Amino acid sequence: MSFFEELKRRNVFRVGIAYVLLGWVVLQAADFALDIIEAPNWIIQALLIVGLAGLPVTLFIAWAFEITPEGIKREVDVDRSLSIAPHTGRKLDRAIITFLTLAVILLLADRFTAERPAAETVAVIPTDKVSGPSTAKEADSLVDTLPEAQSIAVLPFVNMSSDAEQDYFSDGISEEILNVLARIPDWKVAARTSSFQFKDQNLDIAEIARQLNVTHVLEGSVRKAGNRVRIAAQLIEADTGFHLWSDTYDRELQDVFAIQDEISAAIADELQTQLTPTNLPAATPVVMTAYELYLKGRGLVATRTEPSLLQSIAVLNQAIKAAPDYAPAMATLARGYAVLPWFSDDIPTGEARELARQWAQRALELDPDNDEALAALAVVYRESDLDLLGARDLLVRALAINPNSVAANNFLGDDYARTGNLPAALEYESRAVELDPLGAVHLSDLAQVYLLMDDPDTAIDYAWRSVELVPDFQNGLQVLMDSYYLLGDLEGLRQVERVARNSKGMTRSRLLGLQQLLALAEGDQERAAALWSELAELEAQGEISAAGPAFIAALRGDYDLSGQYLLKAHATGDGTWTFPIYVRLPEQAPDSESWQEFWALPGPARLAEFRRTNGLPPNYYGFGSAER
Repeated sequence: MSFFEELKRRNVFRVGIAYVLLGWVVLQAADFALDIIEAPNWIIQALLIVGLAGLPVTLFIAWAFEITPEGIKREVDVDRSLSIAPHTGRKLDRAIITFLTLAVILLLADRFTAERPAAETVAVIPTDKVSGPSTAKEADSLVDTLPEAQSIAVLPFVNMSSDAEQDYFSDGISEEILNVLARIPDWKVAARTSSFQFKDQNLDIAEIARQLNVTHVLEGSVRKAGNRVRIAAQLIEADTGFHLWSDTYDRELQDVFAIQDEISAAIADELQTQLTPTNLPAATPVVMTAYELYLKGRGLVATRTEPSLLQSIAVLNQAIKAAPDYAPAMATLARGYAVLPWFSDDIPTGEARELARQWAQRALELDPDNDEALAALAVVYRESDLDLLGARDLLVRALAINPNSVAANNFLGDDYARTGNLPAALEYESRAVELDPLGAVHLSDLAQVYLLMDDPDTAIDYAWRSVELVPDFQNGLQVLMDSYYLLGDLEGLRQVERVARNSKGMTRSRLLGLQQLLALAEGDQERAAALWSELAELEAQGEISAAGPAFIAALRGDYDLSGQYLLKAHATGDGTWTFPIYVRLPEQAPDSESWQEFWALPGPARLAEFRRTNGLPPNYYGFGSAER
């Protein structure tokens, strides 16, 4: 009998196969159990080493020993005529089939089981509640109904760690990958705000892709334990649900930057871009403490509420303290300071914008192509310096670097709205909504453009979407009040005022302004006077900017007083008055000395010329001037 036939007779092959299959099943089960208790990775590695070491021992035992009715005996002591090796072989065959079945079940479970846990569904307004554009030209500039061929959404990676405080880390990993993909030319990448609306939701991938208007979805999970991190990612084709690519990265924590680059490169390769992995913008390595603080700060800035913005400033300052040359943290800090005056009275507007300038310039010294820093600096140029062309140049440059920059598209739309170029404003604000369809900020900014275009009904539709997405969103509530005021809709004004009064996200000055609108609409002069006195007192005590009272004074028709407040705002570098709703042009009050003095200043005079050239009417329409 040949050696090979002897191996078969003694069931050595069957024992080897059964051992390998059993070992694989045990390792998979152990990996699952150890993940739950967050055991260190060396345990599973030790099990693998023990298993591999046991294989030759097991094969030797199968060769040298045999199972008999009397027990285990050395093979040389067994009478071949009484051997039950064939019977033992059939038992081993059944064991192999059992282990193989278990292995297939585990593979299928690992392949198809979704890692995202179920949670309550957030309120998202059906698209049929939103009025469409009034012309074909406007329709072309709004969100496309069909997704672009190269479009992707990066969902927030699931935090598989036991510590819920690590959510910001897993969210940050997702956002960093998103930022890399967003800078690839000719790609549409859904913005963070919209993608993160689906955090902790057990929605079908096809439905998520439909709402975000994309063809591909990237999802994954992050487990952080000590100085180790495990990141799993998978790319899914939305139409078919097929997993185009997936991988798991088990590394030291400091390798997280390389993992981000590898995932981005793999996706680019899978979607057959013209880029190679070396062409992709690489993540910026930094000390891990600073990186974790940066990720947390980015998430807070994106939330766009007064508490989150103030907290983000503190967190990002800590990140920069830990890594003094970390440009991404500086750029995000600059953006936080730049947008803060639109949501908070905590830091004087001029001071906040100067801090934004300083941090943006420092970031650009380290990284001249940081599009976030360019966008933040553009806000300062426009609002503090009234350098409208300089701001526009910065935003065009930011979009050349990153066409998918939601901030740059949004801020450029804001820039055109302030100069009265409403068709251009509509184009860029619509692009921001296309990239970030569930972002409350961009929906309300698009609503503002429709309001300026004398289409309050469409403005109301978009503004309500923003408020339903973020119930305390004061910018959306402001647009609703202005729109209902224009329509002469008292019931609508009262409804929004009730929502604003019970909102935790409204600043006191913004609420007083909304209530002033309602009092004027109702003809309650006594109430309006009392509200004005309270607002003026807040400004006199230095608690709010002078721009707010300037708006309300113009609304009340007191242009002398409005001009005085505008002069004060301008002197402190506060340009929030530039939104052209109640403060528009010097022609509004040709006989007011303070009003004319303000508009004669170089910056306001340049802005007025832009507005005249673009055909902005000098007077804002009053209560009920656009009744249905």
